[in-house]
Amino acid sequence: MADEKIIPAYDAEAIETKWQKIWEDEHTFKARDDSSRPKKYVLEMFPYPSGDLHMGHARNYSIGDAMARQARMRGFEVLHPMGYDAFGLPAENAAIKHNTQAGAWTHRNMAQATATMKRMGFSYDYDRMFATCDSEYYKWGQWAFLKMWEKGLAYRATSPVNWCPSCNTVLANEQVVDGKCWRCHSVPEKRELSQWYLKITDYAQELLDDLDQLTGWPENVKAQQRNWIGRSEGAEIDFALVAEDGVTPTDRLITVFTTRPDTLYGTSFFLLPPESALAAELVAGTEYEPAFLELKKSVEHVSSVDRQGSEREKHGVFSGRYVVNPLTGKPMPIWIADYILLDYGTGAVMGVPCGDQRDFEFARKYGLPIPPIIAEKDDPLYEQLKDETELKVTDVDWDRAMAAEGYLIQSGPFTGMLGGKHSPAVDAIIDYLGERGIGRKTVQFRLRDWLISRQRYWGNPIPMIHCDCCGDVPVPYDQLPVLLPENLDLGAGETLAEYAPFYETTCPVCGKPAKRITDTMDTFTCSSWYYLRYCDPHNDQEPFSKAAVDHWMGVDNYIGGIEHAILHLLYSRFWTKVMRDLGMIDLDEPFINLLCQGMVKDANGDTMSKSKGNVVPPSSVIEPYGADTMRLAILFIAPSEKDFNWDEEVVAGANRFIKRAWRTVWGLANSADSSADLNPAKLSGASAELWRRLNEMGIKCTADFDRYQFNTSISAVMELVNDASKYLVDTPEDQRDGALCARVAHDIVAMLSPICPHWAEELFHEALGFTGSIYDEPWPEFDPEQAKSSMVEIVVQIKGKVRGRAMVPADATNAELEEAAKAAVANQLVGKDIKKVIVVPGRLVNIVAI
Repeated sequence: MADEKIIPAYDAEAIETKWQKIWEDEHTFKARDDSSRPKKYVLEMFPYPSGDLHMGHARNYSIGDAMARQARMRGFEVLHPMGYDAFGLPAENAAIKHNTQAGAWTHRNMAQATATMKRMGFSYDYDRMFATCDSEYYKWGQWAFLKMWEKGLAYRATSPVNWCPSCNTVLANEQVVDGKCWRCHSVPEKRELSQWYLKITDYAQELLDDLDQLTGWPENVKAQQRNWIGRSEGAEIDFALVAEDGVTPTDRLITVFTTRPDTLYGTSFFLLPPESALAAELVAGTEYEPAFLELKKSVEHVSSVDRQGSEREKHGVFSGRYVVNPLTGKPMPIWIADYILLDYGTGAVMGVPCGDQRDFEFARKYGLPIPPIIAEKDDPLYEQLKDETELKVTDVDWDRAMAAEGYLIQSGPFTGMLGGKHSPAVDAIIDYLGERGIGRKTVQFRLRDWLISRQRYWGNPIPMIHCDCCGDVPVPYDQLPVLLPENLDLGAGETLAEYAPFYETTCPVCGKPAKRITDTMDTFTCSSWYYLRYCDPHNDQEPFSKAAVDHWMGVDNYIGGIEHAILHLLYSRFWTKVMRDLGMIDLDEPFINLLCQGMVKDANGDTMSKSKGNVVPPSSVIEPYGADTMRLAILFIAPSEKDFNWDEEVVAGANRFIKRAWRTVWGLANSADSSADLNPAKLSGASAELWRRLNEMGIKCTADFDRYQFNTSISAVMELVNDASKYLVDTPEDQRDGALCARVAHDIVAMLSPICPHWAEELFHEALGFTGSIYDEPWPEFDPEQAKSSMVEIVVQIKGKVRGRAMVPADATNAELEEAAKAAVANQLVGKDIKKVIVVPGRLVNIVAI
């Protein structure tokens, strides 16, 4: 303990610089693979190095760092790594703007960000740090692609894709958010291109089912993934195409998927999307072709989200052709409509205007029939048509489609059956279609295969070669990595597709001249497995050893933004399952617990961005106050999962508290006797109450830490600091209990150490006189029995309204509580007749008096 009564000034910069050097020199936070302690893997989503770190990063990393440091004190061997998601379009744009190389720009930013991380005191194992643009890393991404190619999970196909005109590259469906590019917010257009895909749809059902395993994930994230995977149960139904004479059915079948086969009798037209090759074929050379081409052109710059919007006017053209309704045998016109999408179901849709609002609006606009085929029993139509099996009423005077479910009418032998999703009518009609070979029960998913091709330079090259003789051929494993050239003149417009030294090669099968694939992989492929590489980052023989992954995985605590709910988190789950099926790992899911931290906004509630000029850099807090103040303010200002507005007053308040806690710990240390045994039974008065409060606040702090509610955990320590400060002021020095002072000082430092690490290490050594790191100390333990108060405050109500309060013994009987309550509000009971007294022990007494 401190020998001097002098309390040194709190010099944040000197203290933080000192301890950062000690941690680095002593490798304090290096994770040991051979430790006998149980493991804890704490990971924050790694950053894209577009510049220095901002307050959003600082919040994310402060949360993870608090978890990691406390876990170490709870007896775990902690893996807490960090790296960089370093490929991506911004580096290309910056290289063009600043006339430099994308790699050079990226590495400068990474150096700056790493320096900032160290200045903030994050407890990373820097020996495991890597960037995804390192060839030692992306080599294994190429390796994984080839393994997927061998398993049939990687393939090339020509199809309509989302093309961002600003980024000049394709976007996966998941990267079109609210109809716009996820990165630049431009509206994508559809283009027909040959692209590379990963077959994530092979894992759709497992990805859906295994969400139930993720009990440590927020429900809203799981809901977003369920919705995106989009499992639908229904039927595939075959419609025969009618010959050009408009009467004769052909052998050519067009299949639709529907979740409501019970509405088949209400189908009055058939729909194809403008991008459909079949639609183009049907109108080719006919009078309908010009209108079709005009419609097709009109949707090229309209997003899928907007095309399906309920408020948008529907547009369509008749194809001149018909299909046969498989139940009624009657021909139905084939229309081409802009609200139909090629990638939904089979790309063909049956129009049921009586039950679908968009079909209803389309039918009204183009004068198509709206036959009613389902009604509730209180609907007049039900009484009129409940026994009609033939189509007698072919139109209605409704102003909108009927959303309700009910009983089938005008529906052949199924008339009178209960209809709706998963209804008896659905099952009966599917069976009927199946018996006749024109339909079958099936499951469809909204999820589409992951489009990974990017027509950009700064990314991981796809390790494939195209040979005119042999077709697409994989690069041999012993030729990996396919190195990305780092000397392209992007400012002059050079691209991989035009850079002969990159694409000119020979076919590994026949030896003839061939051409490398010049697309690079979606950067999400790099972030889909980096957490596995951290387990074994220096392995040059394989992506990671199974033993290392078996030891460290899964990630116990994963921290990142909610914006990654579908993209990164879904892709990572898929990649993990593929690695499992390759025999590389033994787990089904990568992330055990997920915390999605809220955003840090500016003082006006606006999202921080460089373009707005409202970004608050960490240095603006660190320079005047220190990193510990910044960390404390970020974790105290709001619950971890909530957004908050940046508030300079909170920062100043955090700095005042950290200084007050500094003085309090020193004051306790100056009165402490570390050699004395603490005997709670002998404590009395203020000392007994401080001991009780230590246990009470310690229990609260620990419980809130376990729930990741750092703001209330900090509040508990603040209350304890206030109690300790009052004890030092009110209790003469010769009446203070030295052992108690030592214990309270130690526990305050320990409980704040995950949040204010430099402050804590300095006090642990200089004020409390310990050696080694405080992170080698066990987390304090507290006794619930010792936290109980001998007196409690109860609320006193009269007829349900609070009229007073009373202090009573904690073990008071109901009769004693009643007497104390009456005494507390005696003047308000004068002249009243007490009819009833309701006692809730330890909480309140309600007096019913008239």
